[in-house]
Amino acid sequence: MNLVINNLTQRFGTTTVLDDLSLVTGDIGSLVLVGPSGGGKSTLLRILAGLDVPTAGQN
Repeated sequence: MNLVINNLTQRFGTTTVLDDLSLVTGDIGSLVLVGPSGGGKSTLLRILAGLDVPTAGQN
């Protein structure tokens, strides 16, 4: 599966959680997201799963 994300931004009120995120992967079987608490990992996964709509950008 290929994953393409273009200029993804997610804001909650005045707080920007993801800011202009772009990512392109090759054919992958799995993906690991690592980062600190509050880094936007769950937000990104919710957008990719279609549970949330980004403020801007395409996935």
